[in-house]
Amino acid sequence: KRSSYMARVYKYGDYYIAGVSHAVPGYFQDVVFIYKSGSTWTAVSAERFRSNDPNLNRIRDAIKYATHEDDLKEAVEKLRKEGVKIEDVTNPPFPTRMIEGRVKIQEEID
Repeated sequence: KRSSYMARVYKYGDYYIAGVSHAVPGYFQDVVFIYKSGSTWTAVSAERFRSNDPNLNRIRDAIKYATHEDDLKEAVEKLRKEGVKIEDVTNPPFPTRMIEGRVKIQEEID
């Protein structure tokens, strides 16, 4: 079943960035990086995400404290103005239940 609330998802390189929906619409319980590890999709909380890519680290630092979808949107717009190429994603390839708020962060879903 598709949730009526479709989260806003962004993409940088092979990484997807999304807020994990909170019980309160529009708010996040976490912001995660989602990426494919082998054949498995993995979600890592932005606060714990580590990368060798300086742009991914800039994205992480800009988004990790976003608690509302507007915070995330503003952070992404600011990064874009600084030249970081972040795309909007309308049909994420990963299972949307990963960002529907019931999953434990770090849970892996095939």
